[in-house]
Order: sequence, then C-alpha cells, then structure tokens
Amino acid sequence: MSDLLSKNYLLYLRDMSKKVIYGSGAAGNYSQVLYRSSRVKKDKRFQRITNLKLADINKIDGYKVSLNQEKIGNGIFCTSGIMCGTFPNKKNSNFAPRILAAPIIYNQLFFEEDGSYDLSDWTINYDIITALISSDSEEENYSYFPTDLNEENLDINEFIEKLENNIFELKEKKLSLINNYSLEFFNQVKILTDLDSDFIDLPIDCIKAAVEKKEEKLFKLFFCPGDWIFYGPVPPGLSTFRALNDLSEEIE
Repeated sequence: MSDLLSKNYLLYLRDMSKKVIYGSGAAGNYSQVLYRSSRVKKDKRFQRITNLKLADINKIDGYKVSLNQEKIGNGIFCTSGIMCGTFPNKKNSNFAPRILAAPIIYNQLFFEEDGSYDLSDWTINYDIITALISSDSEEENYSYFPTDLNEENLDINEFIEKLENNIFELKEKKLSLINNYSLEFFNQVKILTDLDSDFIDLPIDCIKAAVEKKEEKLFKLFFCPGDWIFYGPVPPGLSTFRALNDLSEEIE
C-alpha cells in the first residue's frame, strides 16, 4: 500500500472515529458542557469553568487535580474562546430559549507529577453548530456535525471544514492563531443565527449572562475571547482519534 493511500485511509479512520466520539453522547452535550443543568444544586452549576488562563495553570496542582477529575470521568481542558447565550428551541411551540455554554476550540491537558503538561490536538466543538441547526428537542441527543445538513447550511459546512483543515495544518500551536480562529467561528455563528451578541471578559460572567437571558426569555449570544481552563467529561475514544491522527502525520 502506498504511503499516500495509507495516509488517506488513516485520515478516513480518524474522521470516522471523531464522528463516533462526538455522536455517542456519552460525554454529554458539549454545547452546554460548561453549565450544569437544574438537576444539580445552584452552587454546582458553574463548577466546570474557571477564570484561569493557560498562563495561570501553575495556580492549581494540575497533576493532583487531573487525577481527581479522572475519577469522575473528567479531564482538564484549555479552550480558545467561550460561547454562551440563548437560542430558540425549534420544537417548542413558543420557541422558549435554550442555553448555550460551550468551549469553541478546545484541547485536553495532560500533567506530569512535576507539574509540567502537554497539550493534545485542538478540537472544534461541533456540538455548537449542531445545537443551533438541530430540530431535535432532546438536549442530550445531539450528534456529530454535520450529518444531515440541507442546502441552506452548506456555507457553514464549508466554513467548518476549512477551519478544521487550518487547525490540523497549523504546525506551531500558537494561542494567538487559535484565538483568531475561535473569533472567526463566533462571527460565523452570528451570521448563521442572526442573533444579537456581545463580548464579555470573564468566562463565569459570560455563562451567568446567558442564564439571565434564559430567565428573561430573550435570545442573545455572548463571546468570551482568549484561552481559559475548564473541566469536563472526556469523550470516550478520544485517545483512538489522537493515535490515528499522529500516525497519519508520521507518514510522509
């Protein structure tokens, strides 16, 4: 088998594994992962998000925290850009607002005992787009984007594909470039939804603004730029995706 064919096949397996990972729902709905629903106490609804930047990661014992998070199926992540807000529930007769509280482009951190860490590959949060265009009323039942887009959604389909290619081809994972991509993503979502929007400096304030809009039964999007640390469930099979991606990059 030629190197080119081998690489293309590995890329195919990689993309299929991603569809399985983000379509299983086993890791929860990543369009709402930063906000825990009314099923938990109010003081626990914002536990997954912090106001820490990647440069502040030494303020926590990353190795110890990662072990504690692993026990409950979570990991420590860095996100470039956070999108929160409310959008219409298409299946609800009065289009009641639904919460969006999500990392835009995120990356899992792996810690060593000495406090050093490695970043995995940056991943686009497809659940954001799926949530916004889905007609499914079940909050936990979103699938990998895009699986059943119609013609009017082809532009966002092409945008996501181009953005994903840019991220995969980025040899130096510079936060400034990733942050530019997350802003592009947010601007594209604004075009897709035609909703009012605003910028907010801190992640927790961003989520609280979304909750306030939901209580007011209003629709609005909020964007918190920059890199931020959050805790969240690790999609099962993510390691398989990374392994396939690494193998494809090794074949010249």
